[in-house]
Amino acid sequence: MTPSDHPDNHELDDWPLYGPKDPEIYWLVGQLAQKHGMRLHEIEAIMLAALRRKMAELDDSYPPG
Repeated sequence: MTPSDHPDNHELDDWPLYGPKDPEIYWLVGQLAQKHGMRLHEIEAIMLAALRRKMAELDDSYPPG
């Protein structure tokens, strides 16, 4: 997933298996799901939208195509 010279290479490659390191992310996801009844796919859509906005802000070639 990441270039071998990236300082977070191993953590980024492990992300799909182990998830985020910040416990607040885990807590927030749990609150949205348990307390507010959101489904995981809805929460992931929020995260994806935020990441896409940031990518578009930083990279003129995004979205590709």
